[in-house]
Amino acid sequence: MSAHQGFRREWRGAVEATLQGLINVVSPVLLFVLLLGPDSLEAGLWATLVTASVVPAVALLLRGHRAILSSARIASLAVYIGLVVQLCQAMGFVPATGSAFTLWQLSVGLAAASVMFVVACLLVMLAGFLKFGTAFKMIPTPVTAGISNGIAVILIMLSLQQLTRSAWVASITACAMVTCYFGWPVLQRRLTWLSGAPAIVFTCIVGVVLTWLLEPTLLVNSPGAATSWGWVSFRLWPLLGGQNMTQLLAVGLPGAATLAFVMILETFTTAAAMENRFGVRVDPNRELLVLGGANLVGAVLGGVPSTGSIIRSLAGWLQGGRGLPAALIGLALTSGLLLWLGSWLMVLPAGIVAGFFLVQAGLTVNLASLQRLLAMARSRKWRSTGTQDLGFWITLVITLTTVFGNLIWACCLGVGLSCLAVLRRVSSNLMAQWADLGSYRSRRVRSYGETMTLARLFRRVSVLRLTGHLFFGNSMRLTQLADDLHPDAVAVTIDVSQVHDVDASGVDALKWLIRTLIERKLTVVLTGLKHTRSDLLRLPLQVMEGVVFCADLDRGLEACEDHVLLNATVVAVALQSNPLSANALLQGLDDNEITAVLLLGEFRDVAKGAALFYRDTPADGIWLLESGVVSILTGNGDTATRLATFGPGQFLGEMSFIDGKTRSATAWADSPVRALLLDNDALASLALHQSAAALTLTRNIAQELSHRVRYASALWADESGEVSSVWGNSALNSQSQF
Repeated sequence: MSAHQGFRREWRGAVEATLQGLINVVSPVLLFVLLLGPDSLEAGLWATLVTASVVPAVALLLRGHRAILSSARIASLAVYIGLVVQLCQAMGFVPATGSAFTLWQLSVGLAAASVMFVVACLLVMLAGFLKFGTAFKMIPTPVTAGISNGIAVILIMLSLQQLTRSAWVASITACAMVTCYFGWPVLQRRLTWLSGAPAIVFTCIVGVVLTWLLEPTLLVNSPGAATSWGWVSFRLWPLLGGQNMTQLLAVGLPGAATLAFVMILETFTTAAAMENRFGVRVDPNRELLVLGGANLVGAVLGGVPSTGSIIRSLAGWLQGGRGLPAALIGLALTSGLLLWLGSWLMVLPAGIVAGFFLVQAGLTVNLASLQRLLAMARSRKWRSTGTQDLGFWITLVITLTTVFGNLIWACCLGVGLSCLAVLRRVSSNLMAQWADLGSYRSRRVRSYGETMTLARLFRRVSVLRLTGHLFFGNSMRLTQLADDLHPDAVAVTIDVSQVHDVDASGVDALKWLIRTLIERKLTVVLTGLKHTRSDLLRLPLQVMEGVVFCADLDRGLEACEDHVLLNATVVAVALQSNPLSANALLQGLDDNEITAVLLLGEFRDVAKGAALFYRDTPADGIWLLESGVVSILTGNGDTATRLATFGPGQFLGEMSFIDGKTRSATAWADSPVRALLLDNDALASLALHQSAAALTLTRNIAQELSHRVRYASALWADESGEVSSVWGNSALNSQSQF
């Protein structure tokens, strides 16, 4: 992009932001006259000029973010004017006529309010110094979207009020301005020579021309007021000499704190809107310092609160005004318009004002929530699943609160609802619960008798998985878990591998729970201690007595299952050895065929802690286990992930018979193992001389693989990611292709 084109974009953005935000700029004088009486016109004009020119200039000098253009906004301005009224009443001033104060009363009230305004600015700056900006910046997206939609609805309502109180000329003018503004981009695409012209300029021209043609008298009325240096705040402060300052501070300090809070909210909602829409990044603490410092100058000179303006910022950024030139041009244009037009801005024709309001509403509304509302209206389905629907309803509630309440209510309600939504999402962390063998099973391959016994006694083992943070927010819940334990439980597994952080109360609560369970004569297995990232949790727990420590949840579950099987009154306990003739691979063979197969194999004895085979080594055949236990691991050592565990009567390494590829995992002897190895040559000889037996072996392998795959599919289909039936452990065993 050339320098000339870049300047054109900056100019266009500055013009767009200036004209779009014109209503916000002149809102001080409008509200001053409406709420404080006609004598406040000159004070309002002076406050408008200071707020629109001096405060933005100071913000630029303090190097505020250029994406956030400041202006007077309704919420903070209403709080400020309310503060003026409260202070006047605290000093015993009574409006002379209706809601109007005398000129002297108004002067004293503005002097007192400006002092409180200074206090509010200092509070904003203090928040920046104390690095509170990040906390204020964490305004959820539904809050900013709801406030934007609420402002858009308010603008539409204001425009309708303007139109219903005016003649038909106003309606025609407003409709023409809206059509011109939103239709201008279409015309620019067809006529490229119009590409550099801001839409808002021609929108204003259309409004003025139509008003002049249809009712020219509307453009010549003016109240004839002018600005005055007499409304500079520090020149009014001597008027407070005879007042009770203690009483004024008691009344004004809460209002000052409220004003500071509203100023921060208005600015950070603008920052959030710019970040969400354009990806700009704002330093929140620096922005607080800029906000407080710039407004401090304005408070001393007689201005009113100036905060980030969503309308001005969006309008300027959309048209390319994203640099210092746009900010300087916008400042000059705004100041020039106020000095040139002056109080004439108060009597803008209703059609032009309504047109401005409608254009601003179109820019302010959150498009995503509007599209969601339209889709719901078309489909007549008012509810869907997921957090997107939850965010939409929060947005809708905040929108209605903004319209029928105020900005403070909307922000507080929005933050509260968002926090509840977050708590709902993380309730699994904050509200941990016991599970049992109906939800979790180890990857140990059990015999049919063992499986049926564990299915019948699944309540004997309780499982507690702790995730996220253990802190004061869930420590009380941990102490309650001892009472929630099922009375049939004899062994518990507590997994802490997914605990990221803890505080002292969380550690104390967990230690109390473990001690309580041990005192009840339960077997307590603690797993995942080596994997947790918190030393504050690891060090106290690893020295606790009476606890069985296992590397991971899988091994902890196996330990609990073994405890249940060993203590079951009626149980088919796994045999320490199983005749090879009863091996699952040989099912369906007659005695002669079994003898022939066994003669082809080679007996192997493997010591505990040794490997039957290693990952990535050539496949040597199928292993038939006669005694001992073998685990299939992704690597070596106790910390390796276990894929499955096999015992007597089972076989492993069968994939070598299918594809002949290298081993995909390591087979590790958990105890002394005696097995028969049918190597590849033996299997080839069997296929050549005993084809029927070889076919039966192949069918047995296929049935085993089918069994594993079937239950693996059932496991991974479980949305919880955990085993949901007592048969689910077979699914995990299918993960290896040994």
